[in-house]
Amino acid sequence: KEFFPIMANKARRTLYLIVAVNIFVYMNQDDLMRWFQMFSVDDGSIVSMFASMFYHADMMHLIFNMIGLVIFGEKVFVNTKSSVWQSPYAMLLIYLGSGICGASGLVGLSHFFDAQWRGRMHKNRHAVTCSNWLCEKVGLNWMTHSAADIYTHLFHADEAIALMHFKFVRRIGASGAVYGVIGARLYTSSFSIWHCAMSILEVLFLIGDISREFSMSSINLSSLVEGLFHGDGIDHTCHAIGLLSGVIISAAVQIVARRRSQNSCQNEQRQNQRIER
Repeated sequence: KEFFPIMANKARRTLYLIVAVNIFVYMNQDDLMRWFQMFSVDDGSIVSMFASMFYHADMMHLIFNMIGLVIFGEKVFVNTKSSVWQSPYAMLLIYLGSGICGASGLVGLSHFFDAQWRGRMHKNRHAVTCSNWLCEKVGLNWMTHSAADIYTHLFHADEAIALMHFKFVRRIGASGAVYGVIGARLYTSSFSIWHCAMSILEVLFLIGDISREFSMSSINLSSLVEGLFHGDGIDHTCHAIGLLSGVIISAAVQIVARRRSQNSCQNEQRQNQRIER
């Protein structure tokens, strides 16, 4: 504390510990990936989700993520008068929780895309289904359904390829956790009395960045195809889910902070009443 008074704050120490872990993992990323693979929707294991939260594509990816983490992390967890928000547990909950939720949200979206694909196949099968009893007797529907499936895969091959890519591609999820902290900044600047409001520069930056992330996120098979063949290779969907997760988790932390504040006020009133007596 004598040599580094700026690090006396527990929240700041935790914030820079997360930064240090990210840097350490990046420096040893090739070796770590042999033991802990990157996350994929098909795999979906908690271990791979957790490991991918600290993987980065390159040095610039690491630098931009850590700059964003420090800037928004300082405003959410350090520059606040709430002991709950300054707690390392709140920071870890939002950072790790948003990263896990971002990956879990992709798994949930995969089931949604699967349902869309099955619906398309069912629609094409229904179009060639014969309701006459003789068709069932001679197995005509089996043949027409098989032909409909082949037609679906041939004429919607781009959607089939995009769906397979979405499931099996290995993902780096560090930005999803960082966007969770950005989501916390959005929430606290609007609903927390212990945090300062956003500056005009912050508002303009976040409006542009968040609009881009949501507009480039995949919400159906068509946007999935667009992202695969014409996208920039960035997992904007994970970013958007991480952001929303950060907002939701922050709302839960804020409830705890309010209750803690109310309990403190009640305890002070009781002590004052005892002193007066």
